[in-house]
Amino acid sequence: MSALSTTQFRMISALARDRWGLDLSDRKKETVANRISSFVRKSRFASVQEYLRHLKHEADEQDMLVFFDILSTNVTSFFRDRAHFDYLEREFYTALARKNLTLPNRRIRLWSAACSTGPEPYSMAINALDSLPNLSEWDFKILATDLSTSALRKARAATYPVEMVGDLDRAVVRKYFESVAGPNGEQVTPKPEVRRLVTIARLNLVDPWPMRGPFDVIFCRNVMIYFDAPTRENLVRRFYELLRPGGYLAVGSAETLSGLDTGFRTATANVYVK
Repeated sequence: MSALSTTQFRMISALARDRWGLDLSDRKKETVANRISSFVRKSRFASVQEYLRHLKHEADEQDMLVFFDILSTNVTSFFRDRAHFDYLEREFYTALARKNLTLPNRRIRLWSAACSTGPEPYSMAINALDSLPNLSEWDFKILATDLSTSALRKARAATYPVEMVGDLDRAVVRKYFESVAGPNGEQVTPKPEVRRLVTIARLNLVDPWPMRGPFDVIFCRNVMIYFDAPTRENLVRRFYELLRPGGYLAVGSAETLSGLDTGFRTATANVYVK
């Protein structure tokens, strides 16, 4: 097991907070130490201290993105927290299909604000295709963003171990996925009609955002647990401004907006409405 000195961990924590708003508590010290040490063993750096000195004084943007990848945890799955998708089907897409809800110019915009390796935005696309008849007649787009280089690469490749769809209904898998050969056996990829709905881009959530919205739905799930309270509140306020009135924000099952000063009201568990 590798160890970091208190000074080293504080430097790492400060860099992560200043660059990306991450709140690395002391309980994450062991995990960070193991990841940093594993990276250094395979790198050109002679020691952890030399690597940290490079980050502080010489690193360019690409170096910092590699550092972010070291700190990142990209855990995801298709239709994770299924209740969120069921809620959208029931309250959003059904209302559109029955014309109880109208949107200007038949325009629908969704945002997966921390898309990781891609299962979330592709699940959002499948949910829309399954829930809204004649989706092709709508101006429908999903923006999927993340900061991690490795996660974005995998999201764009969109090939996954077949086990990742093992818990999905077989009819859904047959309808929306196809098999591809992978280096370690069979893999699956979303079909073209799913993938074409998703645009993948790099974005640091604490930086200025180039998009203007408005969005109808934003998923930012299992991300804010890594931020301190002021960063979370500022982020949620920015989401609020980017949503149309009546738009939805979904957060992770371990996250809540309780105690944050925002204009959202609770719609259902971990889903909020503007």
